[in-house]
Amino acid sequence: MTALIEVRDASVRYLSTGQAALGATSLTVNPGDLTLVSGPSGCGKSTLLRLVNGLIPHAYRAEVTGEVLVGGRPVTGRTIRDISTVVGTMLQDPRKQIVGTTVAAEIAFGPENLGLPREEIRRRTAEVADRVGITHLLDRATAGLSGGELQMVAFAGVLVMRPKVVVVDEPLANLDPAASLRLMREVRRFVDDGGAAVVVEHRVEEILEFEPAEVLYLEEGTTRYQGPVEGFLQVAPVGHVKLPFATLVARAAELPAVTAPARRVAAGDVPRLEYRDVSLGYGKRTVLAGTDLALGPSERVAVLGPNGAGKSTLLRAAVLLIAASRGEVLVDGSPVADRSIASLATTFGYVFQNPGQALFSATVGQELAFGPRNLGWSPGEIAEESEKVLRAVLLDGEKDIMDRPPRTLSYGQQRRLTVALALAMRPRTLILDEPTAGQDLHTTTAFIGHALAAETVESVYFITHDVDLALTYADRVVVVDEGRVVADASPAELARAEGVWSRAGLQATSLVRAVREHLPDASSIPHPFDLARGLSHHPRSNPSPQEGTTPS
Repeated sequence: MTALIEVRDASVRYLSTGQAALGATSLTVNPGDLTLVSGPSGCGKSTLLRLVNGLIPHAYRAEVTGEVLVGGRPVTGRTIRDISTVVGTMLQDPRKQIVGTTVAAEIAFGPENLGLPREEIRRRTAEVADRVGITHLLDRATAGLSGGELQMVAFAGVLVMRPKVVVVDEPLANLDPAASLRLMREVRRFVDDGGAAVVVEHRVEEILEFEPAEVLYLEEGTTRYQGPVEGFLQVAPVGHVKLPFATLVARAAELPAVTAPARRVAAGDVPRLEYRDVSLGYGKRTVLAGTDLALGPSERVAVLGPNGAGKSTLLRAAVLLIAASRGEVLVDGSPVADRSIASLATTFGYVFQNPGQALFSATVGQELAFGPRNLGWSPGEIAEESEKVLRAVLLDGEKDIMDRPPRTLSYGQQRRLTVALALAMRPRTLILDEPTAGQDLHTTTAFIGHALAAETVESVYFITHDVDLALTYADRVVVVDEGRVVADASPAELARAEGVWSRAGLQATSLVRAVREHLPDASSIPHPFDLARGLSHHPRSNPSPQEGTTPS
């Protein structure tokens, strides 16, 4: 049997940075294999995928050693079009591969380039749209889709080409739990039908249900583990990748200590952000209707909900990225429409879901200086604040970071840079749209902790699809579904509200199930590491490391 992908001692050094990104890595993928690739942010996972889909050297100039074979033939000298008949790729940032103006046009784009008959293209488009659950989006403009909706469209565009192997980079990053489950089920079905898949993901727990045959774990471009899941769960760095809660309990002695971020208390009882019977939308399409919500000046609020439910739209109204078609949006008690852009910029540090929307300067240093300079800061103040915020988001250790073009950073690093840009304005409230997509657990824990403890930050409102992140760092969770706020509760209350989970398309993680079982009456949820340590001493708390990984 010929391997679909064979990487033999391959190493990569990017010419744009001169830095080695991957060293002496080997990987074999046969028909019927689902391979999980994991590791810290910037460890070389995306570089490995670029080797097998032809983006290196066609889109990224790099020095490559070793050998890479796709479909039994070396990739050297082959075109991306030729390689794409074997390997279909869903990129970490779906916006980089969307070219169609509508969803139907996007899915049809690949088959059209293959010269397939029109009826065959229509049949394939309808078939894959139904498989991934986006038939209702076919007539929608791609420019108006949420990040998660774009990700499902990109995946449909991969499947419609009928490749022999799919490589999927961070599939859970922008998807709500129900969509994640749907996508991974399709990946598993593709594999079971004779294909193969390589999945890059930090959130290991959510992938285990789909039975990967092998795990490749990388650190700093080096293979640290390669083998079956069972062995990986015994040696995986517990503070770096998201593992099942039962694994944390079994390995509680190895868990790092955690410190709750300090909290700043804002004076007064006036909400920082308030919605009074607000409706929001785009053109004739209403996204949110009849919204009444008040977010306090000292709260940490997580916003959960399905893709396209209106989560980003809700918080865009805080900074006038969208205006209410009905009702009133208030900031610190005053209509947002009466506030100046400069005033809003120092009240809210807004971080977009897509880092490309915020990065436009030639260097990281220029990016960091842009906002403060417009506020009249001195060069000395800008330099001091730039150093502080880079440290807060764990980018201070990157070589020559201030002189690096932002686009040469990894996707996860770009996301952290946009948080630094927001912090550099010294806002009182951070608004973060999917801040931890592309981040490993260690990076998430560290930089979220730094952001929450920033000197000027009084409150944080963050949109996420990571349920455990919401339960761990928020003191209040708002759930948006079908254009309305359907739940507003503490993390402990929400974890136990099973009806909300089934209605809003959420999936209970092993942490949620542990809270329901062990903390039935608790008013708050401890950090998962602290909860695991406590349960490790309980006689009932010795499940196998993989127990309880199937979502309920």
